[in-house]
Amino acid sequence: MGAEAAFDLAVKVVGGVLVLLTFKAKIWPPVIECLRKKIIKPHDDLNKRCDEYEKTQKILIAGQLAILHDRVYQACKYYIEQESIDVEDLKNLEHLYNAYTAMGGNGTCKQLYERVCALKFKTD
Repeated sequence: MGAEAAFDLAVKVVGGVLVLLTFKAKIWPPVIECLRKKIIKPHDDLNKRCDEYEKTQKILIAGQLAILHDRVYQACKYYIEQESIDVEDLKNLEHLYNAYTAMGGNGTCKQLYERVCALKFKTD
């Protein structure tokens, strides 16, 4: 390779590097900003809405669990006080208790529920 060919190659390499650096310094930041506005920013809003939705869901589930707990607790106390229960009421209580445990109820109603299940049935 002659001196002239080597010089041409060096000019092309240096020129390419300069073009790349210019592209990176001057053109790339606006491209990134454009992508950020069109792609990333909408997802930030979506992620925020998803977080808010999940927070609301957790609150609603906790509220439903509290209502089920109260309902099971009150019903159990009532039937234990009555010392008997009819079949329909036991099935209703079972439905509530199963939902309570399926939602993660911590078992505070378990002893009461078991006591109700051991009660004698009403004979009307």
